Amino acid sequence: MTRPMATSTSRPIRLGVTGTDTGIGKTVVSCALAARARVLGLRVAAMKPIESGIVERPVSESGLASDADRLRAACGSLLPLSVVRPYLLEEPLAPMIAAARANVEIDFDVLDAALAQVEQHVEIVLVEGAGGLLVPIDLRVSYLDLFARWQTPLLLVAGNKLGVLNHVLLTVRAAEVAGVPIRAIVLTALSDRDASVAEATNFDALVTLLPHYTILRFPWVDRPDDLDALATAAEVGGLDVLLAPLSP
Repeated sequence: MTRPMATSTSRPIRLGVTGTDTGIGKTVVSCALAARARVLGLRVAAMKPIESGIVERPVSESGLASDADRLRAACGSLLPLSVVRPYLLEEPLAPMIAAARANVEIDFDVLDAALAQVEQHVEIVLVEGAGGLLVPIDLRVSYLDLFARWQTPLLLVAGNKLGVLNHVLLTVRAAEVAGVPIRAIVLTALSDRDASVAEATNFDALVTLLPHYTILRFPWVDRPDDLDALATAAEVGGLDVLLAPLSP
């Protein structure tokens, strides 16, 4: 594919990576997209504004201990983790709850400043949320509100399993009501076993139910820290379409 181009004077392409649930492949897809962007010669950066539950996460074979570590590595970034991940919370809970239990107040000016640093001198910026779109950051603000604040179109990652149709439709409805555009919906394979009837039919059902949206499929990757494998999966899944600016 010809290298997608972003003009030097334009704001970087922003993508807010959200999901239908937790544990459905947001970080894998984000890292794959970043790795593919680099293969195409694009400068890419990513951030995870708030990350919780680090103590509970096992360290991978690569030594990368958190989602933010993986995102930074996939981007080849030299940014400090304090910028890539401004807030680190120990308990594996929604940010609102984890922050309250840790006596931490999330300052949105801090998040704004981090985004401004992350998007310097790059063409693509990926912002990965936590869990689903309406996960609360504090009592008044969810990730949907944060993406709206940053004018960040969404990449909705949906785990291919029974129930995903409802989860996708609810998420799409919430984004539409808030006026936050969805750039694409990516249906992720959650294992390499034979597909169930639901898993075999979910993609076509989403295409039928949401004919005006871009629906993509992301294959199972058994080496999620292998950037070459992730870049290949992104190419196979058609994610290149996300690396070019939208037509005016």
